[in-house]
Amino acid sequence: RPANGEEAAIRLVHITDPHLTSLRGLPLWPMRGKRWSGYLSWQRRRRHVHRADVLDALLASVRGEHADQILLTGDLVHLGLPQEIEAAAAWLEALGPPEKVMLVPGNHDLYAVDSSPALLAHWAGYLPEDMVRNAAAMATGGGFPVVRQRAAGPDSVALIGVSSAQPSPLFMASGRLGAAQLDRLEATLAGVSGFRCLLIHHPPLPGMTSWRKGLRDAAGLAALLGRQPVDLALHGHVHHNVAATGPRQVRVFGTASASSAAAHAPAAYRCFDVTATEGGWQVEMRLVTVDVTGRRVEREQERWTTPRRVSVAASGPSASR
Repeated sequence: RPANGEEAAIRLVHITDPHLTSLRGLPLWPMRGKRWSGYLSWQRRRRHVHRADVLDALLASVRGEHADQILLTGDLVHLGLPQEIEAAAAWLEALGPPEKVMLVPGNHDLYAVDSSPALLAHWAGYLPEDMVRNAAAMATGGGFPVVRQRAAGPDSVALIGVSSAQPSPLFMASGRLGAAQLDRLEATLAGVSGFRCLLIHHPPLPGMTSWRKGLRDAAGLAALLGRQPVDLALHGHVHHNVAATGPRQVRVFGTASASSAAAHAPAAYRCFDVTATEGGWQVEMRLVTVDVTGRRVEREQERWTTPRRVSVAASGPSASR
């Protein structure tokens, strides 16, 4: 593993938007309203873009990275149908056990109201315990944020997942964290030290995508991160590779769909090696793509250091508004 010679790195691999299921052969009667529109989009275009063979080739490369944690930022399925969600459960288990795979849901996973019971039934091991106990809270981000900590020498890497997924109206793919989840996130960040990595499905900053597809409370999240900064933020949703800088110089990365056969945005994953140093953290990032022939290419490499941040304890909900 790349390291600074003092401590071994923690290796994180980010994959997103695999859209791994097929709608071929499913009955058409559930395809009403927004699902009918989504089905037509799959029939005309998405089934050609999201390919199982490409996803398999990408995952073969991911397995060779020997990640400490796989970070999966949602959209495993297309229409949130119970049959799709059940099929995706077997894929999740093959990807890795819950303690190795950290999942935050995407808008296609929670496509409609009836998606929630199926998610809780089939993905329970990969979802927050509080959410599993309270199905009604799923559509409003109940159970999130979640925190998973990994040791990096004497220090810790904290993975913080939030849920921006919620059913949205016809022709919309927007998301929302909501005031309650934002308050919980601020309190969580105030109590978490070490290297902090935020996982979210929708792009977290204002202006990163169109209003139709964006995070409704991105401005509120950006303000929160100005008060309680993270060191890295990872997202999906936009199906192409993107890099941005957020409040307090946080690095923000979006990754292309893990099953994409599109020539302009081939399937991709990002690998991050995070190493504790005396004054902060060293991060090495690699962007790897896999095309329709299975050819693996390392597209980008970047290294940077980030100082240790001191959490500022939140003074209550009023502090985050």
